[in-house]
Amino acid sequence: MKTVMTATLLLISGVAVAQTAPEAPQPTEQPAKEKKTCRSMTATGSFMATRVCNTAAAWRAFDGYTADGAQQTRDAYRMSVTSSRMDRR
Repeated sequence: MKTVMTATLLLISGVAVAQTAPEAPQPTEQPAKEKKTCRSMTATGSFMATRVCNTAAAWRAFDGYTADGAQQTRDAYRMSVTSSRMDRR
């Protein structure tokens, strides 16, 4: 009788544990990594190129900064050349 009761209790507790077992966590979707593009960049006064890797958005921002800097340099040169020509007259 004790054996039957013990077996019954074990079966019931096994069913209860199986029903209350936590569900497996759902795998979270990770955002896709952006592809990086590498460029070789040589610093002024150096013979050695350095490899720099960035995303496409970062390269667009970098190109914008360098284009703005180059434009400012050209504008400053034009202003200095124009003012020196005006002084000669």
